[in-house]
This record gives sequence, C-alpha cells and structure tokens, in this order.
Amino acid sequence: MTDVLDGQATATAFGHGLHSCLGAPLARLEFRVVLEQLLERFPERRLAPGYHREPAPGLVMVRRPARLDVVL
Repeated sequence: MTDVLDGQATATAFGHGLHSCLGAPLARLEFRVVLEQLLERFPERRLAPGYHREPAPGLVMVRRPARLDVVL
C-alpha cells in the first residue's frame, strides 16, 4: 500500500473498489425498528394532498425523495 496522499492507495477504504460500511447492518436494523413504530403509531398516515416526488438534489445513485410530505 502506498501513501494515501499521493492518490495511489490500494485500500478499499479510500474509494478504490467495492467496500461497505461496518455500521450499515446496525443502521438498517435501527431504521426498521423506527419505521415499524411509526407505522404502528400512525395507522391513518397518508401522503399529503398534492404531494409530488422530487429526487434528492446531487445524489445520482441514491433513490430517495428530496422530501416526503405526509399527513398523520
């Protein structure tokens, strides 16, 4: 492995090749718990009238809306 600052790093942690976050499984689990609690707490939830999905700005590879307006 070479010096990181010269742009020749071979470690996957510096953006070369496939890599994944070590905290991703915990983040997915936390999100699942929060989502289940929200769905249980607000069974009448729905999208706000006139809601129009807009992609998040500047994020090409992420499929999420810029905002999500709901009525609880």
